[in-house]
Amino acid sequence: MKILRTGLILATALTLTACGFKPMHAPTAFGGTGVSMKNIRVEMQANDKINFLLAQALRDRMGDNRATPYILRITPESRRKSLGIGADDVASRYDLVMDAEFELVDAKTGDIVYRSEVRAISTYGAPRDPYGTVAAQANAEEQVASEAADRIIARLASYQASSEAK
Repeated sequence: MKILRTGLILATALTLTACGFKPMHAPTAFGGTGVSMKNIRVEMQANDKINFLLAQALRDRMGDNRATPYILRITPESRRKSLGIGADDVASRYDLVMDAEFELVDAKTGDIVYRSEVRAISTYGAPRDPYGTVAAQANAEEQVASEAADRIIARLASYQASSEAK
């Protein structure tokens, strides 16, 4: 049984290396060239709570980098939409939607290297208690910022992988 498991692991490892597998989140691994996440500084174009949460989530994932060759400029926009309307004509559920346009800029030349946008949505319930509604909205803001940060990182990693393949 142990020999079978070892053989299976070895076969899987050989198959992955033979197919040209490269880790998407480590573009410089295995001799590749690309824009490392550590080479990117985050700049927000707006300063409210949800945008701060987005910037913080990105810095948690990428590091708090200074004096880097690339700048990630983000222009987020968030809005709240009513979903469930009760018999008393008061909303009981909301969607918190964040649309974030971003561009990766070469810090030396100012040229835009990559531009894209992401959308993140978090749904939350609004209980009758005002404090409960505030707490639910705060939780939704954290979730939507975290989801948007993950999507931005995935887009950047995808861009790096595709630009390296060219």
